[in-house]
Formats: sequence, C-alpha cells, structure tokens
Amino acid sequence: MKKIITLIAAAACMSFSQRPEVALITSPVSGSTAKFIVNRKSSFPTNINWSIGYNKDLPMVTLTWPAFSMPGLGPVDFTFLGSWQYINPTTTTSIYWAGTGFTLTANTSYTMNIAGVNYYFYWPGNGSTCVITGHS
Repeated sequence: MKKIITLIAAAACMSFSQRPEVALITSPVSGSTAKFIVNRKSSFPTNINWSIGYNKDLPMVTLTWPAFSMPGLGPVDFTFLGSWQYINPTTTTSIYWAGTGFTLTANTSYTMNIAGVNYYFYWPGNGSTCVITGHS
C-alpha cells in the first residue's frame, strides 16, 4: 500500500513539473511506418562578435553584430539601463538606445544584458567605440 501511495504521489508531482518547449511534427503515415521529427527551440548563439558604441552628441548607445542565420531563433531580449527591447537578431543587425537617460560617463563600467547574458563594458571617453571587458 505504501508503494502505491508513493507512486501516485510521484505521478502527481511529475504532472506539475515544467517540461521543455518541444514542438512535435509528424509526417503522414505510410504503411506501418511513422516518422517523427522533434523541433526544439533554438538556444541563443554564443559566437557573436558584439560591438557597443556611444555617440555623446545625441546621446545614443548602439549594439551591433554581424548578420547570421539561425532557423528557429525568435525574438531575443536586449536590456540596457532598465530599458529592454525584443528583436530577431537574424533579421536585424543593430539596436539603439537614445535619449538623455543614456548618457555615459567615461571609464565607468556598464552592464548590457543580451539574451540573459550580462556583458560588461565602458566608454573610454573619446571616440565612439566602447570596450567590452567580459560577460557572465
């Protein structure tokens, strides 16, 4: 009896656990053979060369990346100083944050969150290119 209660409790717990997003696509059944293709949601690519820029005269912070193709990648969130935007990075190669709230101070560390990864950078005080110092 104790085993039956334990099995029922385990089944109830499993029914409430979170499952990964998986789309199941089946092809038409021909004869007795059925083929199944599992299409999992793509994870964000890690080999992108980001470039962060700053134009102090506007003021405007920019994030730029090279064009790439990754089927299944949907909108990705980009957050800087509390302002977030969603963009499909396979169809767009840059994003901008403009306004007086985005004035950078020279040699001060800033954090930009790209798809859940924190990127650390600073503006050296001259030019329009920021220096990315790392990520976590």
